[in-house]
Amino acid sequence: MTKEASTQFGQPLSSESKKLVNEVRLKLKEPIHPNFNTDFNIYRFILNAERQFNKTKDVVESAAKYLNQHLKFRRCLHLDELEDVPFEKNPIFRRNFLPIGELLPKTDSSGRILWYVEYATITVEDIAHALRSSAACRYQFWQFEHMLRRVNKQEKETGKFSSLRHIVDMTGYEINPFMMLFVSSGNLSYYSNLFHYEHYPELVYPVEIVNIAKWIHAPYRLVKAFMPAGFTDRFRLYDNHFLEELKKEIKAEDIPESLGGLNKDIKCIPAVKMTEGDYWQAPSEKVLDQLEMLHVSAKKQKIFKVDIPENSPIKTLSWYYRSDGDIYFGVFHDPLNSKKKEEKEIDPDSKEMVYPYLKGAAKLVHEFDYVDLEKPGTYYLVLCNRHSWLHRRNIEIVVQLSAPDGSDAKRVYLDGTIKPVDEGLLQILHLKDYKD
Repeated sequence: MTKEASTQFGQPLSSESKKLVNEVRLKLKEPIHPNFNTDFNIYRFILNAERQFNKTKDVVESAAKYLNQHLKFRRCLHLDELEDVPFEKNPIFRRNFLPIGELLPKTDSSGRILWYVEYATITVEDIAHALRSSAACRYQFWQFEHMLRRVNKQEKETGKFSSLRHIVDMTGYEINPFMMLFVSSGNLSYYSNLFHYEHYPELVYPVEIVNIAKWIHAPYRLVKAFMPAGFTDRFRLYDNHFLEELKKEIKAEDIPESLGGLNKDIKCIPAVKMTEGDYWQAPSEKVLDQLEMLHVSAKKQKIFKVDIPENSPIKTLSWYYRSDGDIYFGVFHDPLNSKKKEEKEIDPDSKEMVYPYLKGAAKLVHEFDYVDLEKPGTYYLVLCNRHSWLHRRNIEIVVQLSAPDGSDAKRVYLDGTIKPVDEGLLQILHLKDYKD
């Protein structure tokens, strides 16, 4: 039996919740920015743990673990310094990959902000063919950060714990082979876990999926098998008999007419289907000709290592790669130049993250980006296949080190060899000006 939540939505934090918040604070290893440092934000991680564990010790340990990881991502993605990016300015919405449903100035009876959206026009295939996985993830972090700020504002005004109540209308959604592959490959479970459990737990609670077709139960069971306890309460499925359930906690005038309510003004801007002519194309044959094949066996890593000495001018690490399957990718920093035996495997949790460590595909859209190496020490560019028990990944990649303007470019090889090149990735691809 799991521990009962010490604070419910729509309530001020209880004395027990405040005590747990203080215990989690004592276990933080990462700095917490003032823009994020509220008891409610910390309690979200605690509540997520309370749904899974019975013992207070386990709740605190789990909450601190995931909060420390989230703080790494916040620093790496500069989320605390980021200007608020509303949906209409976020590229994943602005380019019509996802439908836009307004975050309403209305709440349910538990003080949760209402958010309605339709999913009939979503096409996962378009996103997979048009956006780098890293960019799609970054834009979703911006999306969740925008939602967090709205919820934080609500909490500051009321002094009560809040979240988003997300109602998803599935009317007209049609299954397709690409979507089934997205579900069966574990990618839907990965992204659901990434945002709803690991980084923004309890921010969107519940997600109520209404007007579902019978076929949805098959992918739902697949996803459910890989998710933590409480998934069925967090993601609730309804056929067309849902209105009375909503009305128990939401006023009829705050439910859109399209769902049987009285509000004529709640609308959703649909996503737009792309044509194949709009799909991503490799930007440069010059780069493709430089790619070198390497293999990452199941449960293994491959690491490109760069040492930056003291008093060295800022360098820029850039890369371009494609793969035949999902791979974890990230860049990490160790402030002490490595003098020990070459590391064939590293523990990302033991290093400073300087480029977000995320799983993604680089088959339909290749991955390319850069990071400025502003501190001395050792940097590790990591390609990890530890999530796979059986299948190796075939990667074609080029890694380079250059001045921040792209001059003095050198290629970095897997064995540590560094050789000059005539023209670097930053210049060929105009990476510092590149926008998806």
